[in-house]
Amino acid sequence: MLILDQLSWSWRHSRRHLFESILIILAIALGVGVIVTVFSLFFATNTQFQQITEQDYMRTLQVLDKTDVIGRGGAPIVLLGTELPTSRWYSTLSEVEELQRSLPETMHVFVETRWSGTTALLEGAELPEELAMFPWLSAEEVSFAGTLPAYFAFKGLELVKGSLFLPEDIENGSRVAVLPARLAQSLFGDEDPIGREIPLDLRNDSVIFTVIGVVEPTREEPLGSFLAFEEGRSVYAPVTASPYEDSDNFYQVSIGVDPDVDLFLAKERVEEEARLIWGDSAAVQSPLEDYVESQRLLRRYAVIVGVFASLGLVIAVINILNLMLARVLKRTKAVGLSIALGSSRGMVFRQFMGEASLLGIIGALLGVGVSYGLSALLKAALGGNMDAMTGIRLLLGAGLGVLISLLFGVYPAFLASKIDPADALRTD
Repeated sequence: MLILDQLSWSWRHSRRHLFESILIILAIALGVGVIVTVFSLFFATNTQFQQITEQDYMRTLQVLDKTDVIGRGGAPIVLLGTELPTSRWYSTLSEVEELQRSLPETMHVFVETRWSGTTALLEGAELPEELAMFPWLSAEEVSFAGTLPAYFAFKGLELVKGSLFLPEDIENGSRVAVLPARLAQSLFGDEDPIGREIPLDLRNDSVIFTVIGVVEPTREEPLGSFLAFEEGRSVYAPVTASPYEDSDNFYQVSIGVDPDVDLFLAKERVEEEARLIWGDSAAVQSPLEDYVESQRLLRRYAVIVGVFASLGLVIAVINILNLMLARVLKRTKAVGLSIALGSSRGMVFRQFMGEASLLGIIGALLGVGVSYGLSALLKAALGGNMDAMTGIRLLLGAGLGVLISLLFGVYPAFLASKIDPADALRTD
C-alpha cells in the first residue's frame, strides 16, 4: 500500500506542475524514441542480414562483362576520350566446364537460360494461390530453366526418381526435363512421370520434352515468391536445349558457394581462375558484398543519428535536472513540514524519486510509440524491413526510462531528503 500511496503522491504533484511535467515527458519521449529506433534498426538489420545471407542468391558469384558490373560505385567509370568496347564478353560452354574443373567441389559453376510456353497438360487447371502474384502467368504456362547439373547440387535439389542430365544430354542439347515433385504432381497426378512427355507450345513453334527425373529440396529456405514459382511452374532442362538462344554463348556465369565456405575468400579464388581463362575482359560480382556495403552505410548513418540523439537526450536530462531542482526549492517549506510531522528522510527521497520515475517511465513509453513512427518514416524513405520485435522496443524503452529517471531524479531527491525542517519552516 505504501508504494501506491507514493505513486499517488507523485501523480498529484506532477499534475500541479502540469506544464513542466509535459515538457519533461516530451523531452524524454523524443530522445528515447530516436535512440530506441536506432537500436531497433540494428537488431532488425542484423536479423535480416542473417536471413538474407542464407538465401542462394546471396551466395552466388557472377562472372560477367566488366561494363555490366554494377557494384558499390554504380556504373563503371569511363575516362573522357576513351571508347567503349564494341563487343561484349561472353563465355562458351567449354570455358564454363574449365572453370568448374579448376574450383573445389564446394563451388558449383552453372549457367541459366529461361524460356516459357503453355502445355495442354495443364488445360483447365487453376493457378495455385501462391502463384497468383505473377500477373503474367497463365494457368497453362510453365517456365523452363536451362542449366547444368551443378545447379542441382548448389540448390540442394535431391533426385528422388529417375536421373539428372548426363554429359551427352548437355553436349547434344537433348530435350529432356527434370521436374520438381510438386510440378510433377500438377502435370501427371499420381502417375509415374518418368518417360512422360511435356508438349510445349511456343509462339511460333511447338516442342516436346521428355521427363527423366524428379527432384525435391533437401534444405529449408525462406519461402519467397520466386521459390514458390520455382516449385510450382519451373522445369529444369539442359541449357543447350533452349529453342531460342545461342546455346553456346553465355553472358553470365554463376558460381554457387556452399554455406560453410567463406564467400569473400571464394570470390578471390574465382577471380584468379577467371583471369586465367578470360583475362581482364570479365569481372566477378558478389551480391553479398554489395548488400554488406549498403548495410554499412546505413549503419553509419544510424550511428551518427544515434550519437546526436544521445547528445540531445543528455542536454534534455540536464534541463530536466534543473527543473527538478527548481521543484525542490519551491517545495522546501512543504518538505520541512512533512519531516517535522514525522516523515523520514528516506520517505522524502522515495517520494521525489517516485515522481522522477513516473515522469521517466511515461516519457519512455511515449518514446516507444514515437519509435514506431520514426521506423515507418525510415521504411518509407529507405525501403526494406525497419521493424523490430515489440519486446525489444519495450525493453529498451523501459531501460532508458529507468536510466533517465536516475540521472535527473537522484540528486534532487537527495537534496530534498537533506532539508533541515527548522530552516525550511523559517523560509517564506
